[in-house]
Amino acid sequence: MSVEYGHIIIHGSATMPDNDSTTQIGGAIDKTTKVTFADLETTGTVEVVSENVGDTTQNVTVYGRNAAGEKINEQISLNGQTPVAGSLSFERIMKAIKSATCVGAVAAMSTTNEHADTAQGGGSNYITLAAGASAVDDEYLGKLVRTTGGTGANQIREIVKYDGTSKKAYVRDWSTNPDGTTTYEVADGVVFDKTPNEIDEVRRPFYDAAAEAAGGSDKFNYEKVFEYNQHATLALTNAQSAEVVEGIHAKVDFALESTLDGTDNNGVGNNREVAPGGYTFDSTAKDVANSGNFSPQSGQGMWIRLDLDAGDAAQNSFWKPRVTGQST
Repeated sequence: MSVEYGHIIIHGSATMPDNDSTTQIGGAIDKTTKVTFADLETTGTVEVVSENVGDTTQNVTVYGRNAAGEKINEQISLNGQTPVAGSLSFERIMKAIKSATCVGAVAAMSTTNEHADTAQGGGSNYITLAAGASAVDDEYLGKLVRTTGGTGANQIREIVKYDGTSKKAYVRDWSTNPDGTTTYEVADGVVFDKTPNEIDEVRRPFYDAAAEAAGGSDKFNYEKVFEYNQHATLALTNAQSAEVVEGIHAKVDFALESTLDGTDNNGVGNNREVAPGGYTFDSTAKDVANSGNFSPQSGQGMWIRLDLDAGDAAQNSFWKPRVTGQST
């Protein structure tokens, strides 16, 4: 099988700061952390749920902001396949941390569905949503789909591609393929994948970053993530990394490490306002290291830079990277 949408995942690096005090940012890939660029579109409560009935002793702590922009967090205990809702109202999720290993994939999701219905069918890596689903390509990109009944019930996946014409929502492979009896819900939130690497933390980049007040100093924040080819055997050739012209793309640019699976950091004693040495940041598409051969089960280190001008207002927005290439 070719390298497909679901085979590329964004992992974190060894040191991803929550503040301007943490130092020596970056380092090696952290396959237990997944980086999300998704967003909550509605303000409301969050619920947690697992694919497996046995996941009842773990909890998920959700960190985010409320409608007033205040930082809030809430710990919610899992009850297997039964969703458990918290009590706080989130305007956005900034990160979520799972307390322990789970048997199944886990979701922290909005209690308000974006869409729910009965599927028209499905395959090994997609579900065909009902005819009433959005006709807009990638409308559900980055959201999660949870099968709630019928064939293949209680599976949780992140949507990695959506075709508004065919209504196919692509995922990272089902355990049981859905069919025309499968009911589902699509919602904002994050997924703690179980395979191929169990995810313990899902986070947005530039956690709690803020500009100085008007009249203060302009500054940059730096963060390191990894684009990871999780296909077991196939490379993506002629591979390039680029940014999607959406969200706050005008405020973000990036640079790539010169080797796959690099371990660069920005230096001892340096916080996230200090650039890593030897990199040129811009928004142009760049060849993946190894002459554009994105080897299987390897990571392309990507340094991203956020431009924070003094007086910049807070934004609930996103930035998206994209990997392109060829596959057999």
